[in-house]
Amino acid sequence: MGDRDVVPGIDSVLAATTQKSSSRCCFLLRVRAERLAEYLDVHQRVWPEMRQALTECGWRNYSLFVQPGTGMVVGYFEADDVDAAQESMSMLEINSRWQAAMAEYFVTPYGGKNEVLPQYFYLA
Repeated sequence: MGDRDVVPGIDSVLAATTQKSSSRCCFLLRVRAERLAEYLDVHQRVWPEMRQALTECGWRNYSLFVQPGTGMVVGYFEADDVDAAQESMSMLEINSRWQAAMAEYFVTPYGGKNEVLPQYFYLA
């Protein structure tokens, strides 16, 4: 059960908001505490072909942030169409290799699956 399930009315507010965007995406990942330092270090040297694939699939302004005490990673990126950008990446072999290499760092069973956060406010 997600956090939204415990508070009545949230789904209707999120569905009705005019401030969500198809060009911005924020997501959460959960990294195992004992592997966090190594995970962060690996991201200092993301494979050039992975970086190129993200760019070619339309990802821009991609950032990762971490809460060191919990291993919570917040990801953010922009694209003309985030759903299309994610779909494009999901079909690439380089992405499959990267995801397989990163899998060992995540809390199981779902820590490495992007938990996309709904947008409800935006100030340009």
